[in-house]
Amino acid sequence: MKNTLTTTLAALTLAGTMLSPALAQNHADHGDAVPAVPAATAAAPAPAASADAVMTAGEITRVDKRGGKLTIRHEEIKNLDMPPMTMVFGLKEAALAEQFMPGDKVRFHVQDEGGSLRITRIELAK
Repeated sequence: MKNTLTTTLAALTLAGTMLSPALAQNHADHGDAVPAVPAATAAAPAPAASADAVMTAGEITRVDKRGGKLTIRHEEIKNLDMPPMTMVFGLKEAALAEQFMPGDKVRFHVQDEGGSLRITRIELAK
């Protein structure tokens, strides 16, 4: 849902930027119409926080070292609009499962990769 909203806002911003030069013209002394530089072009807004910046707190309840999966009781996963729950996640780098034990408090980032939720970044919570 958030990705759709971001995409829609970006499209509207782009459309407004493309229309502005045609609508706002600066007439020079020689009579030629020179399109004005829209404010959006001069100072483009900073991009929204990257999905990689969104970390979720959780506690590992089970480690599947062979399968490269962790079962995590987690808080809301904001980038996926997912409520708190306990679920199994695959690790993008399966070997990382060796580093964790049940009871470890972690912060992690998970992404939906073609319908499969994968942890792309994980660290022990401080």
